[in-house]
Amino acid sequence: MTMILSAPPVDLGEDTDLLKQLVKVWQARRPMNVERSTRYDGEKALKDFGISLPPQMRGIKAALGWHAKGVHAVTDRSRLEGFVSASGADDPFGVEQLMWDNRFLTEFPAASVSSAVHGCAFLTVTHGDTLSDEPDVLIMPRDAEDSAALWDTRRRRLRAFLSVVDTDDDGAATAMIVYTPFKVHTIQKVGARWTVRTLSHNLRRVPVAPLVHKYELRRPLGHSRITRPSMYFADAGLRSIVRSEVNSEFYASPETYLFGPGVEQFVGSDRWSAIMGRIKALDVEDKDEQPALHRFTGASPQPHTEQLRMWQALFADDQDLEVRFADASNPSSADAIFAAKETLITTTRDANTLWGFGAVSAMQMGVMLRDGLTELPDELRTLRAQFTDPAIVSPSARADSYSKLSTADPSFATTRVGRQYAGLSLEQITQLEAEQKRNGASDRIAQLVEAARGVRQDAPASQPASQPASQ
Repeated sequence: MTMILSAPPVDLGEDTDLLKQLVKVWQARRPMNVERSTRYDGEKALKDFGISLPPQMRGIKAALGWHAKGVHAVTDRSRLEGFVSASGADDPFGVEQLMWDNRFLTEFPAASVSSAVHGCAFLTVTHGDTLSDEPDVLIMPRDAEDSAALWDTRRRRLRAFLSVVDTDDDGAATAMIVYTPFKVHTIQKVGARWTVRTLSHNLRRVPVAPLVHKYELRRPLGHSRITRPSMYFADAGLRSIVRSEVNSEFYASPETYLFGPGVEQFVGSDRWSAIMGRIKALDVEDKDEQPALHRFTGASPQPHTEQLRMWQALFADDQDLEVRFADASNPSSADAIFAAKETLITTTRDANTLWGFGAVSAMQMGVMLRDGLTELPDELRTLRAQFTDPAIVSPSARADSYSKLSTADPSFATTRVGRQYAGLSLEQITQLEAEQKRNGASDRIAQLVEAARGVRQDAPASQPASQPASQ
């Protein structure tokens, strides 16, 4: 459904011009955002040149999942585990509770996918409606398709943000929220009237954290992983697939020609036209010639297969996919597989850096809103997002490397860094440390019991009271 949005006739004071600018940005960017969403979903219609496809097949609903493959090649390697601070303290600001209340570890991967599709996604941070069973601090992911943002170059953060949160049956926006450095305006259409509810906040910045994919100075809100070259390659690959279907129909039903006298009885016969006109009759002048039947095999669909592989290879090169994506018939060499994975690993690490910065910003603003802070505490400034290593290696290789490092530095084995290097997740490490504490407490109790028993056994026996000497 097409969404319709125009600047509503409301007065936001000094923020009214910001609303108009945000609506213009939304109108300019939405068509391409919708285009990329359609391609990611594999629902992009066939772009036919009108040359080689018969009219009967121009309405075919062919689809490709290449773009989703290209997006998930990066996002599937990105796994947010949690947050750590430079002090090493265990959750000093209650970030774990914020994550739990907002299902952060569940929704953040979805926001990462949206960021890779459109170039950017957003996390809004506001006070929740506790009377409606919302958490005190509400962190919501927002898709770029339904959002617009203005960038502040000097402050390197958002200047304003618009989120469309509801539409009517005709696709017209009926509710939207405008975020500014000091206020949040909720604009809603009730009947024919627009209403505005404004709330102030103490963050002194727009309470929205962008999740940027491929940041550049000229594109501070990032680039989509669905690039324009990849769009062309996918369109061309889809045409190759449909052409091969047409060619296969002709190849499966070879044409037959009948030469000789008396063939007029076959020309235009419904009997033969019923089988796609595959039998054609030709009359000859020599009436003494006997009728002859000749069969002509159609062209092989193999050229279309080769062309499809070419488009696959070009798409794989643009998206840094493995060689076997383009040709699974022959096993790829170890060097080719490593080269493809190495590029993806680097790409994922770069993405994790930017996505982690956005996640940390959202958590910092959440803590400030919850605790009523106006300044960011120094320790909270050291908060960092922690992702699993995108360089996926075998468990045996991890164990071997962990063993060698632990031998060189025995203290490495018992640290969190060492256990993460061994491949354990933060959840597993936390469980391990809890079990070690319980086991350590049990051992200490047993030692105290044994010590108490030893004291009782070593104590001297009590002497009987002395009797007075008899007279």
